[in-house]
Formats: sequence, structure tokens, C-alpha cells
Amino acid sequence: MADFTVIFKSLAPLATAGFGTCDEAVVAEWAAAQARFPNRDIAALPLARQLEHWCVDQAFHAIGQPNLRISHTADGKPEAVGRPEIHVSIAHHSTADVCWAAVACSDSAIGIDVEAERDQLQRVVSRFLSEPERAALGTAPAELAAAWAIKECMFKAFGPALEFRTDLEVAWCGMESAEASGVTGHVRGREGRYRVARLQAAPVHPPVWVALGPVRD
Repeated sequence: MADFTVIFKSLAPLATAGFGTCDEAVVAEWAAAQARFPNRDIAALPLARQLEHWCVDQAFHAIGQPNLRISHTADGKPEAVGRPEIHVSIAHHSTADVCWAAVACSDSAIGIDVEAERDQLQRVVSRFLSEPERAALGTAPAELAAAWAIKECMFKAFGPALEFRTDLEVAWCGMESAEASGVTGHVRGREGRYRVARLQAAPVHPPVWVALGPVRD
């Protein structure tokens, strides 16, 4: 059985996020024949990594990009093969039950990320949030996951020569405002708007946060 469920969509920029489950035989068959990642031998990767790539492939299909081929720079940043006018961003996160994947395409710098609500973020918060950000966000796993995802968006769009705590700023105004109208972020003073949304595959599964930006709305 192979299934990828989309639960987040954006038209400007073009983006989606969802989760997938797929049995070993289907993944192996896809990995042996896939053309999405021409410079990677997906069939030689462990099954979990194959599933991540399969879910990313399905996410690209979901935004109407069935044939867009993806390579990676020396810094690991994805790029569209032969399509320099398209900026792309990719994210994935695996749990014991499902694999989350998210992709975004734009005509300008773009980032997308998925981040789980996890206690580990509380232990590393001083590495990615400044003191004013920590005071505004608090220590709840949801807020920290959303902030981490937003900073990952900034890093993916404008990095890699960026330091999370000093170069990237999240102007947090509360969870309700963040989900309703987005969050303002600054990359070395450059202002942008970032969408965030809480996603959950099922009530028994832990939630994740998707962040996308910068957006123009």
C-alpha cells in the first residue's frame, strides 16, 4: 500500500505538506526507477531514507510538478535541474508511524520546513533563540517548534552563511496571531512574512509545525 495525504497547501508561493506511508516493495520499486533525483542512488539508501524521498516526490506531484528534477549544491541546498528560474525548498520528518514531507517552488528565494513538537528543543533553545525571543516565546513545545521551523525557512531561503541566534529574528506575537496571519521575521534586518500551521496525521500521532516563507501576502 502507498499513500500520501496532503493537509497543507499554498498557491503563492506554490507549496504543500503532508504525510506518507508506503510498504517496502512499493518504495523499492519506485527507488529503482525514479528520475526525480538523478544524481542520487536512492535504491542504495536505507528504507527510511527511501521513504523520505518517495514522500518528497509525491509532494512535488501534489503541486503539479511531476517531472521537475532535483539536484543538490555542495552545501546540500536543493535546486531544480535545468530550471534556474525556479527556487525550490524541501523538508521531511520521519516518525515511527509516518513520514512528513513538504516542498515549495517560487520565482524568488523560498524556504519550507516541518518540525515536530519535541522536548529536545527546550534543551537547545539558547542556541537558536536570542534572549528577547525566548522571553516572547516561552518554553512550550508548540511555540519552540514553530519558531525553529520559521528560522529553518529563513536559513533555507537565504543561507547558508547565517547564525540562527544572531542573524535570524522571529518577532513572535502569540500563537493565535501566528496561525491567523503569519509571523514577521528578519534575516540580518531584511523583513519577511512567514506562514505557520500546526499539522497532525491523526489524534494518536504527535503534531508537527510547517513554516513557509517569505510570503508576499
